[in-house]
Amino acid sequence: MEALESICRALPEGLAGRVRKMREEITELRLRPNRPAQLCFFEGDELFGAPLDDRTVNRVARSMLEYSLYAWEDELRQGFFTLEGGARVGICGRYHVQEGKILALTHIGSLCVRVAREALGAGEEVFREIAAGNALKSAVILSPPGMGKTTMLRDAARLISRAGWNVAVADERGELAACREGIPRLDVGPRTDVMDLCPKHLAIPHLVRSMRPDIVLTDELGDRRDADAVLDAKRCGCRVLATAHAQSLEEALRREAMARMFAQGAFDRLFLLGDRPGKILEIRNLERGKQKCG
Repeated sequence: MEALESICRALPEGLAGRVRKMREEITELRLRPNRPAQLCFFEGDELFGAPLDDRTVNRVARSMLEYSLYAWEDELRQGFFTLEGGARVGICGRYHVQEGKILALTHIGSLCVRVAREALGAGEEVFREIAAGNALKSAVILSPPGMGKTTMLRDAARLISRAGWNVAVADERGELAACREGIPRLDVGPRTDVMDLCPKHLAIPHLVRSMRPDIVLTDELGDRRDADAVLDAKRCGCRVLATAHAQSLEEALRREAMARMFAQGAFDRLFLLGDRPGKILEIRNLERGKQKCG
């Protein structure tokens, strides 16, 4: 797995060996000065080895950054960067802030490394439902954290694109396509264009205007500006497939922006994930009020 090896190359030998041994289960690696490394799995975690000193954490971070903070300063202001192979590294430390804006990272503290996984086929049920009858529908995937909605969304992009539609991805956090220098490192399909590290409310209208997609995909809808962008795309005749954090539709509707999107018909289908990663508990047809339960 290229993503895993790009992580291991920067780690101390013993820790790299443990990460490789747990390659099928590991989802995150967290490094903090003066504490053991934390390996996170689909179920639970473990603390590995002796506490890491600050020089070791710094050395790992600088190796991942290819020894150039300057080259990555735009990404670092947003709090993360992407490795070759698609692993995303969240970074924390001392930031230089002026007039309410983050200008630069000055000292590296802790790291949260998320292992990118391409689960081919994870989006098949979503794809079949929204592409039935050879006419795309808009949909939203609701899920608690850690249930695989981003993985599902990425694979749905690949499948929709391979089926012949033009796909646009508004990848605000760089997790869907894992772009480096604007080029996707994960498979999002041959007919897919990606706008990377741009806020969704700016990326979605830009993609609709400039790339003429059949469908726009984006992760983790949230505020009023996201809702405006989704509704405008739908009015322009572009379908939208998105995700949002929620345990249920009822919980999603407690958020003003989500409630407005549902009330104004932004989505034709709803998928609810839960129990375990990738498990679809319910598919709801928002056009006719019908539903399927998995």
